[in-house]
Amino acid sequence: MVILERVDAQKTAYEYKVQATSRTSTMEKELNLAGNDGFIFCGITVAETAFGGREVVSILRRQIERK
Repeated sequence: MVILERVDAQKTAYEYKVQATSRTSTMEKELNLAGNDGFIFCGITVAETAFGGREVVSILRRQIERK
């Protein structure tokens, strides 16, 4: 479970992306691709999988235009 909280007087809108993988090389590639799409890194954790393994989970965000 992840809880995100922010205080923003301008009420900026963000799009979030959560990525999870057990391989650091895969995570590196995915982070680079997301960065090319305008996402920035917000945080990272390690989570247990349903199969008993562990995954690195990263949270990314990018600002979006309000309509």
